[in-house]
Amino acid sequence: MNDVAPALRNEVTARRGRTRRLPLGNWERALLALLLLLTAGLIAGVPGFYPGFAGFLALTENFLPFGFVALGLTTVILTGGIDLSVGAIAGLAAIVMASLWSGLHVSIWLSALIGLLAGGLLGLVNGLIITRLRTEPLIATLATSFIYGSVGVAIAGDNPPSGFPDAFNRVGTGAIGWLPVQIVLFAILAVLFSLLIGRSTFGRRVVMIGYNTDAARYSGVRVRQVLTLSYVISGTMAALAGIVLAAYYSAVRPDMGDLLLLSTITTVVLGGVSIFGGEGSIVGVVIAVLLLGMLRQGMLIAGFSDMVTTMLTGAILLGAIAVKNLFAGRGTGLSTLLGRFRRSGTAPAE
Repeated sequence: MNDVAPALRNEVTARRGRTRRLPLGNWERALLALLLLLTAGLIAGVPGFYPGFAGFLALTENFLPFGFVALGLTTVILTGGIDLSVGAIAGLAAIVMASLWSGLHVSIWLSALIGLLAGGLLGLVNGLIITRLRTEPLIATLATSFIYGSVGVAIAGDNPPSGFPDAFNRVGTGAIGWLPVQIVLFAILAVLFSLLIGRSTFGRRVVMIGYNTDAARYSGVRVRQVLTLSYVISGTMAALAGIVLAAYYSAVRPDMGDLLLLSTITTVVLGGVSIFGGEGSIVGVVIAVLLLGMLRQGMLIAGFSDMVTTMLTGAILLGAIAVKNLFAGRGTGLSTLLGRFRRSGTAPAE
């Protein structure tokens, strides 16, 4: 068993080294090409999709909150876990912020900070339930999503607060020059998460846990602490998404985060993060955020309903998992077969 830890460290280090030399792997290149083709097709084929450069950038305000959640959820999925409570956390954090501002007359900015802290605290609860009570992440976060959602409904009451100050609303709809504030915020966070996952000790431990939890534990990784922190990060980012949505609509609702879950899981998996953990990159997730966001906006502008876009999102999730599993050899002998051809120096016949 002592040989497992060095082997695991070497494997993770090799993966991180390849990521530094080749920021875009084959999967990310394919996604980027698809994003460019899709965007060009929508501009050419959907009237109103490109209302000028500034208006085109403003389209991102409709879907970047999904990206905030996806960045945090990536950390959890890389460990091999899942967080089904992100939508409920987003809604509850926004309700907490709005209630403090409306009911207790706390500064909107201080209220937003408390909302972020509340999201991190809810993520901490998730992490402690999973690590201390040894509960499966799927069951634990499904249960807490019901609890957090119910608490949000109780706090909001029949008439949730709305009409936030214009300065706060600019977080959701404002711009710095010609760049929407949401794009600037998302870009900064994407760089930070890329460094966190790709270059830090914490990121290496996250990948090690997802790749082989037992071997990570034997190599000295404090698995419980890393897992708990992952859920804290996920909760904080979900809360941020809820606060940005509140600024975008200048209103809150307990169910405002309900649409976040399916789309963000789809985004993370489409971005190349293995649903089994231990593999993936922030770059791929960022491209997937833009790809799914542009596709959804294009369909809505073209006249398709939310029901159709939701159905398509589910189909993309299944397709992304199937393709990744196929080429990773999950449940098939494809990767083994290809590996044998590579080692023998031959290629399968066309």
